[in-house]
Amino acid sequence: MSGFITTEQAGKLACPLARVHGDGDQGKCHAEKCIIWRWLPHSAEDPRFLSAIKREEAVLAQLKADETSQKAKPQQLYHEIAVANVMRDPEAYGVDVEPQHGYCGLGGRPEQ
Repeated sequence: MSGFITTEQAGKLACPLARVHGDGDQGKCHAEKCIIWRWLPHSAEDPRFLSAIKREEAVLAQLKADETSQKAKPQQLYHEIAVANVMRDPEAYGVDVEPQHGYCGLGGRPEQ
């Protein structure tokens, strides 16, 4: 298990600061509401991101084939352009831009 968790998972964990300062919430983690919470950026291996890139590669290959009236070339040839297109507007390709996982910054960034 990694140290990166969702806000729902964090809310079930004890927080040393909340216990010391008695915030009235039985010392539980406040996750994204805490000044120490750190969000983890999306991974390049995120399946939604990889899927969006593959779909965009296929679209680009087909557009080029239609444009030249030739058989579509391998999709990998369009990888760089596809990544740039998806990164420019991830939401248009169904990729959430809001982070899903984070960690308590009190102890530093956990190792994966």
